[in-house]
Amino acid sequence: MTIETSWQENIAVDCAHLRLTQFEVPCRRALISPLRERLLKSIRDFNVVSPSRENHFCMALEEALNNAFYHGNLEISSELKEDGTSRFLDLAREREQLEPWRSRNVYVTELVGLFGLWISIRDEGRGFDVAAAFERCNDPELMLSSGRGLLLMRGFSDELIFSGKGNEVTLVLYSENSQRELPICAVPGTGELQHVSLHT
Repeated sequence: MTIETSWQENIAVDCAHLRLTQFEVPCRRALISPLRERLLKSIRDFNVVSPSRENHFCMALEEALNNAFYHGNLEISSELKEDGTSRFLDLAREREQLEPWRSRNVYVTELVGLFGLWISIRDEGRGFDVAAAFERCNDPELMLSSGRGLLLMRGFSDELIFSGKGNEVTLVLYSENSQRELPICAVPGTGELQHVSLHT
């Protein structure tokens, strides 16, 4: 990756049963797809869920990343998607090169292990009224593409948690792994681990 299209990835904890990784990602639309694939790889690394559930979760994750990049950091309204023109993508392309948008980052925290996957995605935008957005989802005449995205995120995650400001979302996927309930000392290959420090 070039400087313009790379991200910072800091692994704070990495052992046989748990990995904690923090990402600082520049607001470049070209990074959405590789970042999504990097995060999905963790599902396979820890055998979190079946391939079919991974495919469903992929759609939820895609929506969350798009929201952070397009609606959060680039501050582009979903209404522009509804008019049948290219204005949405044209504006995204323009703002990606201009301040203050181009200097913003998306921050991702990934916690994955035998118990499941937690992915928190935070942008540097102004946030949104989460309750009002979900209320619009109940009215087909008011629901924009963003509303459909929220429904996908809620439908394909085991839990969906927004910050009060609305600029951070956590998607939770609980493990189907048969070892998810075992004490750490009972998991093969992890008995030597007595304590894991989470200091950053």
